[in-house]
Amino acid sequence: MKNLLFNISLHFKSHSKPYCCNKFSTQLLSDFPKTFNHKEVEGNWYQIWEKNNYFAVKNNGKTPLKMLLPPPNITGTLHLGHALTVTIQDILARWYRMKGHSVIWIPGFDHAGIATQMIIEKHLFKARGISKSDIGHEEFLSFIWEWKDKKQHAIKSQLKALGASLDWSREYFTMSKDYSNAVTEAFIMLNSQNLLYRKKDLVNWSPTLCSTISDIEVERLYITKKTQLQVPGYEKPIKFGEIAHIAYPVKDSKHEIVVATTRPESLFGDVAIAVHPDDERYAHYIGQQVWHPLRKTYIPVVSDPLVDREFGTGAVKVTPAHNPLDYKIALNHQLDIIEVIDENGNITDAGNQFKGLQRFIAREKVLHELSNENILRGISDHAMFIPLCSRSHDVVEYLLKEQWFIKCKDMAQKAIQAVKEGHIKIIPSIREQVWYDYLDNIRDWCISRQIQWGHSIPAYYVTVENKTEWIIARSEEHAKMMVRNKYGSDVKLYKDQDVLDTWFSSAILPFAVMGWPEKTEDFKMYYPLTLMETGSDILFFWVARMVMLGLELTNRLPFNEVLLHGILCDAYGKKMSKTLGNIVSPENIINGITLNDLAAEMKENYDAGILNETNLKRMLNANNKMFPNGIPECGADALRMTLCSHNIKNQHINFDIMECQANKHFLNKFWQASKYMLLMTGEKMYQEPANVTIIDKWILSRLSLMISTVNHALTERDFHKAIASMKQFLYYEFCDFYLEATKWGFKSGNPDTHISHAYSLRKCLEVFLRASAPVIPYFSDDLYKRLSNILPEFLSVPSLMEAPYPLPEQFNEWRDISLDERINEIIKIVLEIRSIIANTSKKLNPEVHIITSNSEDFIFYNDVINLVKAGIKIFNIFVFSENDYAGNKSSVSYPYSSNCTLAIIVENPTILKQLEKKILDKRIAQKSQN
Repeated sequence: MKNLLFNISLHFKSHSKPYCCNKFSTQLLSDFPKTFNHKEVEGNWYQIWEKNNYFAVKNNGKTPLKMLLPPPNITGTLHLGHALTVTIQDILARWYRMKGHSVIWIPGFDHAGIATQMIIEKHLFKARGISKSDIGHEEFLSFIWEWKDKKQHAIKSQLKALGASLDWSREYFTMSKDYSNAVTEAFIMLNSQNLLYRKKDLVNWSPTLCSTISDIEVERLYITKKTQLQVPGYEKPIKFGEIAHIAYPVKDSKHEIVVATTRPESLFGDVAIAVHPDDERYAHYIGQQVWHPLRKTYIPVVSDPLVDREFGTGAVKVTPAHNPLDYKIALNHQLDIIEVIDENGNITDAGNQFKGLQRFIAREKVLHELSNENILRGISDHAMFIPLCSRSHDVVEYLLKEQWFIKCKDMAQKAIQAVKEGHIKIIPSIREQVWYDYLDNIRDWCISRQIQWGHSIPAYYVTVENKTEWIIARSEEHAKMMVRNKYGSDVKLYKDQDVLDTWFSSAILPFAVMGWPEKTEDFKMYYPLTLMETGSDILFFWVARMVMLGLELTNRLPFNEVLLHGILCDAYGKKMSKTLGNIVSPENIINGITLNDLAAEMKENYDAGILNETNLKRMLNANNKMFPNGIPECGADALRMTLCSHNIKNQHINFDIMECQANKHFLNKFWQASKYMLLMTGEKMYQEPANVTIIDKWILSRLSLMISTVNHALTERDFHKAIASMKQFLYYEFCDFYLEATKWGFKSGNPDTHISHAYSLRKCLEVFLRASAPVIPYFSDDLYKRLSNILPEFLSVPSLMEAPYPLPEQFNEWRDISLDERINEIIKIVLEIRSIIANTSKKLNPEVHIITSNSEDFIFYNDVINLVKAGIKIFNIFVFSENDYAGNKSSVSYPYSSNCTLAIIVENPTILKQLEKKILDKRIAQKSQN
C-alpha cells in the first residue's frame, strides 16, 4: 500500500495539469489513522527536525530574528511557567523561519548559585544524611556538578518534548570555562570604569544561608495580626504580627517617651530615639536624652524628616545596624552603630546576658525583662511585612557587611533614556512607567555572595601597615605580580572567598553567549539580540541589568524589544508555586498521569530533598482537589495552544487543564476534517474552478481574513488573537458550517460544484496547516506529510519548516467583505432557527420555510441553501418569495426582519403549541429590550 501511494504521489507531482484519481479514497482512508496519536509522532518528528538541521542559522538577505532562551536553573525541572516562555519563543522562531528569515535561538542553563546550593544541601542531608561541612569544599562541588549533568539532561528532554526548535550546537552553561572568563572580564571592566567599589553597608542577609541575597530573593509576607510562623532552626513556631510599646524615661524629668517596635530583640543596638522635626508632640524633647533600660546608658533624642509620624507613637528607636531607615538616620547624625545580631541570627556580645541566644528566643526574654523593669507599656496586634528568604524561608536580617557593589545611578539613567527615545520597545507598554519608576529610585547593586557555588570574584587583598588594599586581577598570578611590583615579594596575598551574584553572570548573557569579550563572528553578526522575552516579574532584576551592563560593557543595547508575559496562575487565579502546591509539570499534561503516579512523583521529590514535608502535603492535597481522576493525556500541541490562548501581556494568565482537553478535541476535529476531505475529493478533479460557488467564495474570503489576522497578531505579539482567529476559522466557519454544507453540494450531480468544493476544501486545509505550523508543529507536520503523500497540490517537503508561511498579500484577491457580511446575516438566521427549534425532536421532521419580500435575497438564500441546511442540520428547508407563499395550517411563523419571515412546520400539535409559546416569549423579550 505504501509503495502504491508513493507511486501515485510521484505521478501526481510530475503533472501540472488537472488530474482525476482512480478510486483510491477508501484505500487511502483505511491507511489513515482514526485520530492523531501524539505519542507515536512527537519523538520521531523532533529527530527529523534535528537531522535536517532546521534549527541552525541559515543566513540570508532578510533581517534575522535573534533570541536566547532565558536559561532554566539546574535546581530541578521545568514547570508550566518555563513552558509558556518556550512556547512563545518557539512560535516566533518557527514563524520567522517560514517567512524566510534566518533565526538564531540559543539554549542554555543557569548555575543558579544560591538556589542550587540549597537544593544540594537538602538532597545530601535527606538522601545521605550528610551536610556540606561533613565532606569539604571540593567534594561538595563535585556533587553539584553531578547534579547539574543529571538535571541538564532532564530539562533538555523537556524542552524537546515541547517542540523547542533551539540551536543545540550553541548550548551554553553559565559556569563553563569560556563563560567564566567573560564574567571575570565584565568585573574587571566595571572596575576600570570606576563603577565598582567595596564598602561596608546594610545588606539582605539570610542566617540559614549565611550569605547576602538579592532583592528578588526576598519575599514580603504580609500579615494583619498575631501569626505563628515556622522559622528554620527553631523547634516551635515564632510569633509575628505584634508590636511592643516600651517607655524610655527622659533624663532629669518625670516624663517618658514611649516607642513602638516589632523588634524588641534588637534593643541592645538602639543608639537614639528619633522624632519628626514637625511633630509638636515631641518638639520639646529634641536634644534631650533618655535612659536606655537594657544598655543602662543615656541615648539622645534626635529629629529627622525620615521618621514616619504615623507609625506607632511617632517616636522610633534608632537601630542602625539592622534597619535601612535607621542606618540613614544614624549617618545623618553621626550616631554610633552597634551590631546586635550576628551572621547566624544569634545575639552578639552587645546583648549582655542574652549573648548567644537565637534572636527570636531572645525576643521573648527581652520582653520579660522589660516587664520586670516596669517599662513595657503593652503588646498589641500589628499589621506588618515580614521579609523572608525565598530559598531558605528564613526571616531576612539587615546586617552591615563589607561587600562589592556596582554603581547603578548613571547606568539606570541611560536605560531610562533608551526606552524614552524608542531604542528599546517594552511590550506591553504599560510596563514602561514601572521601568522609569524603578530605575529612577535604583540602589547600588550588591554583587557578592558568601556561598561555595558560583563565579569566583577576581579580587585579592594584602594587608600592609594594618591597612587592607584590594586588587582586581584576571588571575592570581597577575595579582601577585602587581603586589610584587608595589610592595615586594614578602607581602602575602589573599583571595576573596566570596562568589558573584547569579544575576551578575546572567546580566551579560546577550553578549557573553556570542563569544564576548572576543570580537567573534557571532558577536559581530548576532549582537545585539532582536528580542528578549521573559516573565514580567524579573523586569528589574534581569532585564534592566542586562540593559545597563550591555550599554556599559559593549556600548550597545543588548536587544531592541522586550516582551514580558504575566505570571502563570491556576484555573482559580492563584499563582502557581510550591507553597500553594499547585505546580504542574508540562510532561504530565503532554503524556497524562494518574493521581497515584502524581503522588509517587511528589514523594520521590520529597525523598530527594527537593520538597519539604509542608510543601509535599500541600501538593498532594492540591492534586487531589484539582485532578481527582489524574491528568488526562493532551499532547504537546494542545498544551502549546492552551498556553498562548490567553493574553500573555496580562498581569496574570490563568491555566485550566480543561482548556487543554478542549484543544485536543480541536486537533481531532481538524484531523477528521482532513479525512472527510480525502473521502470526498480523492476521486475528484483538482483544478482552479471556472465557476466558484458562493459558499466556496465565502470560505476562501474567511481564509484570507484569517491569514491576515494571524500575521498581524504575531507581529504585535498577540498570540491569543492568532489562536482565536485560527479556531474561529477552522472549528466554527470551516467545520461547523462550510464543511457540512459541502456534503449537500457533493450529493448534487453538478460537476462545477464538485470542482469548486474540492478546490476550496484542499486549498483551505493546505494553507491552514502551513499557517498553524508554528503553533502546533507536531500535528501540522504529521498531517501535512500524510496529505502531501496523496495530494499533489501539497508541497513535497520533509517538513513544514521548509515551507513558506502564508502571507496576506497572497490571498487578498479572495477577500470579499460584502460577501462576509451577507453570509453573516445568513448565519444569524441559522442561529435564530436553531434557538426556535431547540429541544424539538428531529424525528418529528420539522420543515423550515424562509420567506422573503426581497428578490435579491430570494436568489442569494437559494444560492447558499446548503449552508443553511448544514447549520440547522435539517434537510427540509425551502426559500419562498413572499408573493408566491401560501401559509400552512400546521406552521408557526416568526417575523425575523422587515423583509424576512421564518416559518416552522410541525405536524405534532403539542410541539406546535410549544413553538408558538417560545416565539411569543421571544417577541415579548425583544419589546422589553427596545
